[in-house]
Order: sequence, then structure tokens, then C-alpha cells
Amino acid sequence: MILMLGVCLLPLSGVAHAEGNDALRLNFGDDGRFTVLILSDLQDTQFTTELVVSGETHVLQDYPADLIVLLGDQLEGPSPVLRLGDGAKNCEDTLRTLLAPVEATGIPFVVVFGNHDYEAPISIREQVKIFESYDNCLAVSFGKNSTEDGAFVLPIYPKGSELPAMALYFFDSGSYLANGDYDTVSAEQVAWYNEQSAAFRAANDNRALPSAAFCHIPVPEVYQLLTEVPKGTKGALKGVGVGKGKYYVPNETAIFTGEVNEAPCPSSENNGLFDAYLANGDMFLTVNGHDHINSFIGSVEGVDIANAPGSSYTSYGAEDTRGVRLFRFSEHNVRDYETLHVLYSDYNTPQSYGPIRYYFSTTDGIYNAIKIALCILVVVAAIVTTIIVLSVKAKKRKAAALAAAQESTPDAAKPVEPNDPK
Repeated sequence: MILMLGVCLLPLSGVAHAEGNDALRLNFGDDGRFTVLILSDLQDTQFTTELVVSGETHVLQDYPADLIVLLGDQLEGPSPVLRLGDGAKNCEDTLRTLLAPVEATGIPFVVVFGNHDYEAPISIREQVKIFESYDNCLAVSFGKNSTEDGAFVLPIYPKGSELPAMALYFFDSGSYLANGDYDTVSAEQVAWYNEQSAAFRAANDNRALPSAAFCHIPVPEVYQLLTEVPKGTKGALKGVGVGKGKYYVPNETAIFTGEVNEAPCPSSENNGLFDAYLANGDMFLTVNGHDHINSFIGSVEGVDIANAPGSSYTSYGAEDTRGVRLFRFSEHNVRDYETLHVLYSDYNTPQSYGPIRYYFSTTDGIYNAIKIALCILVVVAAIVTTIIVLSVKAKKRKAAALAAAQESTPDAAKPVEPNDPK
């Protein structure tokens, strides 16, 4: 199974940098370990809060990694804020702000896309160009070192070895189906994975190469980590995608760490990726983002399904989940991995940032833009109400003064009514 890392996680040695002709050669460190750090659902706009940059910076400093994974939904794609003025420039500004801490580390990073990236006012192809402009970008779906279908694989080698000890697969899971449900990994990517798995097996004396996979939208089999219950059951979550129309609670015997705080949101379609994992016998871990306030890991038929928490302050999140997840693999037994969920709240608090600034920079139940819009409306309404009240009071004072003036006018000064000739 896994070993949970404590707060005393030690810095890593042998961090692999993407340089020269060996850019795709990723090695375990001198200590025989390889760590992957996941930034998922950054989901931001050009008005990126300092909090997310601070969170990234501190985590990358305190928990050095060998590979950084951007696991999709880098952009808050459907947001009207991204469309204020030049939408393409806004998206580029957003990505470059979010990538600044990553670039500063020099650590190789890879990118897959999420459904909201497809909704942004800039194409996926243009987003690819932005990521590829960084020297430490190792691979990106539909771009550098990727298939045409958005998949790529990175072998991880023990130092001095010509044979990898494990492989990391990355799949783009698309955006939405025609019926509005979330998309999933394509049949073409599944076929490609089968070919890669077979090639690794052939080169490894007919033994499966232990592997881990990463994609934005969870595999439909995630619902095997939950138990169906009748509607109205206390704490039940309303299913999405393959679980649509049903209600579920977490299966505590299948989930061994983290929490299920919202219903998983996989696709209603299934192109057989998980079945391929089982058939090939190489995949022991699959990691997704997408569901921001979930942080669980559970096991289905020997494959661990993990949900990386959301790393966003602009999109929805929660103080007890917002952050990153790390996985550390040992070359001697990669399946017996270690993992750690690092909270941004370890670094960013209302006290350190200022309660009012923190409130308007952090989305929990209400989006930041809505908070600001509501406050503007309240201020405008208060100003209009004040003007109306003052105007009414002024009219009343004027009327009162006029009435008082008429009452105090002597009779002789008052106009004389003409005599009635009749």
C-alpha cells in the first residue's frame, strides 16, 4: 500500500533538470527516490491573487520535487473576467503569473489540460505554445513530446541503468460530451497506452513495468470507492456522470486516506482505460484533479485512485483541502509509494494576509468576483439611497420653511381677496 509522509519530509537529492539532449531522461535521486508534486485546478484569471503565488512558492521551497505536474484547469476558462479587453493576452498573463514560481525552481514540469482550459478565450494550441516557451517544460498534451491525441509517457530510471524502474503516463481527458457531461480519456489514447505498456513489457523480460497515470477528469471507476445508498440518506452525495441519478456515501474500507467532500465528477462514457490498466497489470496508481475539495485515495482491484486537491484561490475550495499533493516513489519498490497533502493554509492565513484582503482574495462558498460585485452593488445602493434620503429631507425642510414663512406673514401683507360683485 502506501507510507504516509510526516511533517518531517526531508529535501530530495538528485533533482532532474530539463537540459540538453537528456531532457527526457528522468532519474531517481541519489537516495533512490523520485518525487512528483501536483498543482491541480489553479483555475485563475489575470487578477491572480498573491495568495496562490505565495502558496506555490512556499511549497516548492519546502518540498523540493523531481517533477511538477500541472494537472489541468490552469485557467478559469468560462469566467467573463478573462474576456475583459484582450482575452488571449489575459490568459497568457494568467499562465505566466502562475508559472513564475515553477520557472524559478528550474524543476521540470509537464502539463495536461482540463475542461475549463478548453473554455478559455485562447485555444489549447496557443496555450501549448506558452508552456513550451519555458526551458523547464518537459512535455505538454498536444505539444512537446506528446501524441496527437494528447498523451505522453515518461520513464524514470535508476541512475546508471538503461532500463526504467517505472513509467509515468499522462492523458488529456478532454472537455465535455455532446450531452453536456464531462469527457474522458479517448479510445485512441487507450490504444496508445496498450502499445506503450506492451513495449515496456517486451523490453523488461516480459515483466510489466510498474506505472502511475495522471489525468484531469477521474476515471468512471472512481464510484467503486463509494457505496450506493437511498436518496435522503444523511450525508449522501448526488452522483455525477456514471453515477448520475444515484446517491452515494464513501466506502471507508476502500478509501484509506483523505476525504470525500463532494461527489466525484467523472464522465458518463467509458473507453476502457481502467480495464486496460487491469489487463496490462502495470498500473498501480491513477491520479486526477477536477474535484477541488476532495483529497482521498482508495483502492479498486489493486489500482489506487487518488484525487489531488484544488490549488486555486479564485475558484471554489476549502481551507482544509486547498493545496498540493506529493507522491514519492522508491526505485526499489515503486508501488510502495509515500504521499503527502500539503495545505496552503500552513502558509497563508487571514492574520498574515489581512482579514479583509484574505476574504476578498479567497473563494470558499462565494466566488471572489461575486463578493466584489455584491459589495459594489451594496456601495452603489447605499450611495443612491443616501442621495434619495437627503433629497427627500431637503424637500421636506424647504416645504417646512415655506409654510413657516407664510404663517409668519402679517395680514396686511397678505394678498386681499377682491369683493364679490354679487
